Amino acid sequence: MGGLLAVAEVIESVLRRIAGWTGWLMIVLMVVICFDVLSRKMGFQLPGMGSTRLQELEWHLHTVLFSMWLGYCYILNAHPRVDTVTAHRSLRTRAWIELVGCLLFALPYAGIVAWYGVGFVATSFANGEGSEAVIGIPQRWVIKFLFVLGLWLLVAAIVSTLLRVIVFLFGGPVGERAHMNIERVPDPV
Repeated sequence: MGGLLAVAEVIESVLRRIAGWTGWLMIVLMVVICFDVLSRKMGFQLPGMGSTRLQELEWHLHTVLFSMWLGYCYILNAHPRVDTVTAHRSLRTRAWIELVGCLLFALPYAGIVAWYGVGFVATSFANGEGSEAVIGIPQRWVIKFLFVLGLWLLVAAIVSTLLRVIVFLFGGPVGERAHMNIERVPDPV
């Protein structure tokens, strides 16, 4: 059981590092948005960086931020939940609900979407897909790849959560260390 907990901790560490490495893109996104707004209002632009390219760059940066933080946010339990059923339950009952929910809903759904996303990226790459706008950003497969990578990070986060819950429920004394994520479920206000 200690091995399962160690694997969960490694997965969480990787997700935390990826989130940390990509978090600085929020500053880049703010600069791009401000530059886009100012250049449109003041009527100037850099050569090759018209408003269309800037707006596409904005949604590309949004996608990267969302995708690279998806798994880590799941680990933090920052995703939407319906707590009306679990709010007043014991930690052990919430762990069982988490186990069933992950196995029946979260893992199959995220796994299927991530699996089919690989073909989505491969098709985009094979077709040399670019922006639909004439002056847009080329190589759209790159952003699609990053989105699908984010889905795989979500799958990894679900696996990590499952491992922690399994150790908590069935690990005896070792399971006491695994309860961290279960307790992170926000209490209703």
